Amino acid sequence: MSDSAGDRRIPVTTWEYAVSAADQLLLWHADTAPDLLREPLRTRTVVLVAAAVADTARVREMAGAAVTGVPLDAAAACVQLHAASALEGCSAPARAGAEEVGLLLAAYGTREFEAVQKTALEVLEHHIQDAGGGPVTIADRREALQQAARRRHLEALASTVGEEDF
Repeated sequence: MSDSAGDRRIPVTTWEYAVSAADQLLLWHADTAPDLLREPLRTRTVVLVAAAVADTARVREMAGAAVTGVPLDAAAACVQLHAASALEGCSAPARAGAEEVGLLLAAYGTREFEAVQKTALEVLEHHIQDAGGGPVTIADRREALQQAARRRHLEALASTVGEEDF
């Protein structure tokens, strides 16, 4: 799950939209919890959130970009109550989460899995609370996610500019 502009591409499948949304949700939350960016926690959390988003979208008959209409509380309930079935049913292709799905399923019921599950729930709950609680969708978080992405971009630019340039 890369955050560099050169690695980005436009999502096409429901899974790609779910992964993209999950990664942006996590990156926004990481502004207040930078330990989330440690691997493998980051990638595994993104995959679990994406599986929950994709599963919730499937149940609600949403596909592709429509996953932005997934309510975050429904995704959180999926992470809490149906994580294994969401992982088993996701369509993660090789090199886009399939390995992590397998690792998460193998770890299901262990402290390792519970740590990822707890982190995924924290990410989703932080967004719900930041939006004032109540029903909030991924699309409702768009402005906050875009502001965070702009801030990260500006920070990256600033880190490449030497003091001698001032």
